[in-house]
Amino acid sequence: MKQVTRLPKPSLRWKSELLWSLSTHRINIRYKETLFGFGWIFLQPVALTIIFTYIFHRFAKIPSGGIPYPLFAATGLVAWSLTALVVTHAASCLTSHQVILKRVAFPKILLPFSVVISTLADLAIMALLLIGLLFCYGTPLPASAVWVLPVLVIHLFFLIGLGCLFSLANVFVRDVGQALNFLLQLWFFISPVFYPYSMVPEKFKELARWNPMTGLIEGYRTALFLGKPPEADLLIPALLVALVIMAVGVVSFWRLEGTVTDVL
Repeated sequence: MKQVTRLPKPSLRWKSELLWSLSTHRINIRYKETLFGFGWIFLQPVALTIIFTYIFHRFAKIPSGGIPYPLFAATGLVAWSLTALVVTHAASCLTSHQVILKRVAFPKILLPFSVVISTLADLAIMALLLIGLLFCYGTPLPASAVWVLPVLVIHLFFLIGLGCLFSLANVFVRDVGQALNFLLQLWFFISPVFYPYSMVPEKFKELARWNPMTGLIEGYRTALFLGKPPEADLLIPALLVALVIMAVGVVSFWRLEGTVTDVL
């Protein structure tokens, strides 16, 4: 029988320090062996922004609501990439640490939380794309840009819930890891990443409104470029779904945390 090492009694400070250590370790491990490091995170939205601009805007004539299309597409891609990165890394955060989890007793929920925190470093790199495009187009940020912060908070609530759920799901149902790429691709195309919400057919608009990525992406665009607060009709459903997903994810993790090691 393997001996489990118990760490000091988990105070709030101890948990915070461990969470920070896990997050920074994840960042270091992810990029220290790569030639371009964080450049890979920056490259994908740049390449897709160029492709979408030439294919969907110039040829398909997809409207962008008065926003320069590269800015329009890049905003959607950065928001989507943040979500996709969290889901992808969270799905393996427990299974990839099974040796440690079997030997050291610590709050396992810190692992999906560390995924969310470490991905904020990726967000900072991807945001350089938006800053560069703002400079190129000479687009000043309006006062409404402060609304990006509450939209980002809602986004983080959603990501915490997704991180908990997908990390658990991949432990108990290993098919999740196999189906993940397909699920993300499907979700990508039903989210307004490269097209506006206004293009969604009327009969699907209500369904699209309850896709949290709709309210988040449109919220970022409205706050950054249209000089007004995000539309409540889209942001409120995103907030409600985010809170539900976070609550379900965290509660499920607390309930199942004790059986994770046995299943692994």
